[in-house]
Amino acid sequence: MAPRYDDIYAKDPYWAYYRDVSWQDLKRSLPTDLGLPVLDAGCGTGIYGLKLLRSGFRVVLSDLSRKMLDVAERNARASFPDREIEAVQADLVDLEPFGDGQFSLVVAQGDVLSFASDWRRALSSVRRVLAPNGRAVLSLDSRFGGVDPFLKQNDLDGLEEFLSSGTGEWLADRPEERFPFHAFDPAELARGAERAGLVMVRLIGKTLFDLRHGHVWLSDAATRRRLLAMERRYGETPLALGRAHHLQATFALREDVPGGDAAPRKSAGARRKRRRKKGAG
Repeated sequence: MAPRYDDIYAKDPYWAYYRDVSWQDLKRSLPTDLGLPVLDAGCGTGIYGLKLLRSGFRVVLSDLSRKMLDVAERNARASFPDREIEAVQADLVDLEPFGDGQFSLVVAQGDVLSFASDWRRALSSVRRVLAPNGRAVLSLDSRFGGVDPFLKQNDLDGLEEFLSSGTGEWLADRPEERFPFHAFDPAELARGAERAGLVMVRLIGKTLFDLRHGHVWLSDAATRRRLLAMERRYGETPLALGRAHHLQATFALREDVPGGDAAPRKSAGARRKRRRKKGAG
């Protein structure tokens, strides 16, 4: 799919909006120090790697698919002919080519963690290559966001199994493009991060609004800005996490976070509500 991957997603403007939601959250974790490189793991055609390069970072592109990596490298060289581009074939499960603590930021967009053959090992690998005070920002499939195909197929047994295990098959139209994936719930993800030595410091649902199939709102710049502001304001709320088809988690090394617990931080609204309750008496 590598040669036609971008064209597939260019057909619906929703996916550009989806990437904007992802990027506006990811920007909150960008390092202030440009000394260490950042890793775009599972880079695909380099959509986020190019954004990071434009932001001034030294980016290492990485993907398990050699063909995807070739496209990403070509795109990066075309956009930045004077920059040194490093592209390394690697599996998120082990990230074997990379050294301990090598990266100040690890980005894995496109739900790479959901598609990893062993997502727990993948989290451990992310922890290994992450430098002190670094951040990892990973997108993944949401458990309840994946129930619709079972409803459409009247597959009650499959629905029960999927909600219990999170394991499913990506239902592409062409059988040769189908593959297994794992959809997460927040508690499961937090436990997995804790075992890997990571703390989940933020979790958002994306997107809050299903604007696929050419929704008219996406054609107006002012409306788009208002929608993105609402995504930013409400994305961390429990209802957003349940509604969204995808999640985006930000992790830190456990020792870099006071308390070192694996629970997501409370949203600003939840913190304000708690303060009001404390002051009520």
